[in-house]
Amino acid sequence: MVLRNRNIFVLFLILFTFSPIKSEVVWGPSLERNGGEFIFETGNRFPNLSGIRGGSRISFPRNSTMFGIFGAYSEGKWEIRGALKTTGWTQNSGQARDEDFLLATTAQEQTTNVATREWSYHDSASVFSGSRNFADGIGKSSITENRVEAFARYYFQTASPNYWTQGSGFFLTAGARYSYFKYIFYDVNQFIDSRPVFYAPIGLGLSYSNNLNEYFYGFGYRNSFENFYFDFSFMPSIGRITTRDFHVQRSINFLSDNIGVGFQMSNEIGYKFNDSWLTYIRLTHRRFFSEGKFKARGGLSYDDVLSNFVGGFKSHINIKDFSIEIAALNRVNWSIPREGASPSSE
Repeated sequence: MVLRNRNIFVLFLILFTFSPIKSEVVWGPSLERNGGEFIFETGNRFPNLSGIRGGSRISFPRNSTMFGIFGAYSEGKWEIRGALKTTGWTQNSGQARDEDFLLATTAQEQTTNVATREWSYHDSASVFSGSRNFADGIGKSSITENRVEAFARYYFQTASPNYWTQGSGFFLTAGARYSYFKYIFYDVNQFIDSRPVFYAPIGLGLSYSNNLNEYFYGFGYRNSFENFYFDFSFMPSIGRITTRDFHVQRSINFLSDNIGVGFQMSNEIGYKFNDSWLTYIRLTHRRFFSEGKFKARGGLSYDDVLSNFVGGFKSHINIKDFSIEIAALNRVNWSIPREGASPSSE
């Protein structure tokens, strides 16, 4: 995984360093603010071997600030764009929750989020409804995230990848993104519906690390006029996410491997200050819904150790987030002054 991401980064640098003079290159820093939710769920609506129908849910907020570098290389109707982004340090992402619940006979499980029979779309990152918690932990969460992405576009009609060229039209796009992010769940207050009821702080709850690979394809529209441009894109996606959920108090790991689908929609408005500089504000709306299995490794109690020998448990990992990003881009000037001439003597 590290080698593949390194190859993408090397290709990114080659394109922007050794591009021919007739090509167009823009690049610059970007700042992005994220929000939304990340939810892991497992459970069963029907009684298991012990006669219990229930499950577990871990909910993390997606609040963070990322910064990085954006760049685009274009030639003719083709454009290759990429970005490197990071939180830079561990950031407070808000309040997280770890729930264990029982399910009623009327409980619902909405796994696909797209109901073809009713032609409806369930816009929720949560899978199970109709539950009652018998254990509930609420605390703080922090996040660290690093991201690399690369996309290709081909423009039609009078649209151009050159930001300073007037025109409008549609484009086709495809690309890939790799994200690594890790959550820490701490300062946890734990409730357990026992006899007597338990409610007390337990300190550090768990750590949750993720490797997410997404592949996008779709279309968009660009309109560039005078000093402004507007850019819209819609991209369905497929992806794979692998996670490690380590529960500190129980000393047990839950290792998940999920496959899923989703989409990303972006709206971008830009302003061109002059022939060399521009800025944009981009609003992005993303969904990713996945299903797979997880395995238990380790544990302290008899039941936890016994779960190591079970083939696997069903898991749902869903992401519902949004972001607002601002960037300042500079167009690279490929002209080289003649010997003995000043840059302005052309």
